Amino acid sequence: MQQNRDPAERPLALALQGGGSFGAFTWGVLDRLLAEPGPPLAALSGASAGAVNAVLLADGLLAGGREEAQARLARFWRLLSDRAGFAGLPVFGSILAAADLHVPHFAMSLPGSDPLRELLGDLVDFARLRKERPVPLLVAATRVRDGEARIFREDEITLEAVLASACLPLLREAVRIEGEDYWDGGYSANPPVRELIRVSGADDLLLVQLAPDERATTPRLRQDIRHRSLELAFAAPLRRELQAIEDMRTLCREATLFRPRACRPFDRLRLHRLSLWEEVQDAGSANPANLSWPFLTRLSEAGRTAAERWRAPASGEPPAAAAR
Repeated sequence: MQQNRDPAERPLALALQGGGSFGAFTWGVLDRLLAEPGPPLAALSGASAGAVNAVLLADGLLAGGREEAQARLARFWRLLSDRAGFAGLPVFGSILAAADLHVPHFAMSLPGSDPLRELLGDLVDFARLRKERPVPLLVAATRVRDGEARIFREDEITLEAVLASACLPLLREAVRIEGEDYWDGGYSANPPVRELIRVSGADDLLLVQLAPDERATTPRLRQDIRHRSLELAFAAPLRRELQAIEDMRTLCREATLFRPRACRPFDRLRLHRLSLWEEVQDAGSANPANLSWPFLTRLSEAGRTAAERWRAPASGEPPAAAAR
């Protein structure tokens, strides 16, 4: 994937992966992209922590522009860290960390004990977001019945939809929407990419990745094996999406006559990636359920640095802005 953008101000689509507290890396990326004017934001997609960041960004832009979006993101992560410490339990981890937690199932589903629900309810005006729809928005959740992805669009985004996208089945009961139960979007679309390409029509798509592409060693201990097997399961949806994109590009290149209309969004598409695992050397030993403020701010700074470098030109050209 390309790492540096053409200096022309093209609309930008953002695909935000889930990963528990690793989502603070995405917060840092978004904070840097919002730091100065740039081309329009074409669309957003996200799953789990990525969905939370996407909704905070969209509602912040609607409420007060770039500065308000920055403030919403910072406020959420600060308050989440504070409330997690008070609760004494992981409230926004990942399934990788939750698999090893010795807490009662659905411990965080008790009435009045869900900081994530409370924070999103306080910080996001979902009714306004659905009505005014500042940007195309795709939030992924996984239908428990058949494992298929449900992509909630901007006119369907509710608090329940975002909670479904971030629902850890080992810690929370499935979220029921329209008669169906949903779990974390990471099982099925982490994050939605092909649909984002179709919806946005953007030439540039930035993927903020929180899961590793590969591991250098093979685990031997039971706990490490369990972690790696789950890691592979949650990386699979993105791998499938990226492979499908490459297959589509190959098909379109080989089509000389009667090119499918579906080829049009892929003709000039540039895929970019910022990966937590390329920026934080000890990410492999970090806990994605860790919501301590020093840890979150370290990840955020890493994301901000990565975005700054991505914005920088390859050689001597003016830097490309990356958010409106």
